[in-house]
Amino acid sequence: MSVVASVLSIVLFLVFAASGMQKIRFNPMMSSAAEHLGFSKVAYQRIGFLEFVGAVAVLIGLASGRSSFLGVLNEVAVVGLAVTMIGAVYFHLRKGDAFAVFAPAGALAVLSILELIFRLG
Repeated sequence: MSVVASVLSIVLFLVFAASGMQKIRFNPMMSSAAEHLGFSKVAYQRIGFLEFVGAVAVLIGLASGRSSFLGVLNEVAVVGLAVTMIGAVYFHLRKGDAFAVFAPAGALAVLSILELIFRLG
């Protein structure tokens, strides 16, 4: 695995673990985001749980070879996180949010895809 893929894995872990925990804790900022996007508290906490689990899976698979189970876990996790962020962009666009609001989710989707490309390359 390349150094770039390793760095991206660590960045993705840090961002998604933090974001997932904030959604699970459902702090006031997450509460207003969930309400704005039309999600219930439980649904938003589930999204946070999936983000957190995906982040841990990316980190676990970081040191694994591509053909091992844990290596495949990393690849599946980054695809899942990318799809989650593409979904976030979709929901923000559906609400008519400005680019600045959904840009972080779009950037995380791109970083997830880049991590996969550098990991497989």
